[in-house]
Amino acid sequence: MRPILLIIFILFIGRSGAQTLEIPDRIKSAFTGTWAYETRFQTNTVVIWFEPGNEYANFKDIGSGEAPPRTFRAQLKGKVLFIPAKLGLNDELEMEVIKGKLNLRAKSIIWDETGNMVKTGTVETRIFKRTTKKK
Repeated sequence: MRPILLIIFILFIGRSGAQTLEIPDRIKSAFTGTWAYETRFQTNTVVIWFEPGNEYANFKDIGSGEAPPRTFRAQLKGKVLFIPAKLGLNDELEMEVIKGKLNLRAKSIIWDETGNMVKTGTVETRIFKRTTKKK
């Protein structure tokens, strides 16, 4: 009797593979493109794109060009793209497109000497305008 149960269990596992989250096309078209935040003295630029088969967005922070660009993977949570904070790399980021503009909210994180998150700081919001749409 046990070999039959084992076979049924193996067949069940084989059919219940992990499902990938398919990102809707409306979300992809809303976020995809090059976005810029302009101040009097500089322009901060970010690029967002999606690759087929991936359940995340690629987020490239070009910045003002003074430092090398960094690329992160942003996860979709509802209608918001989210990048968790990583010690020494980035703050916690949330991005949402509202009325055709990218609202980027950065929450600073305070870490202790052992690399544990102590508390969150203030949230700073920047409104980016789309400069080009990637196809």
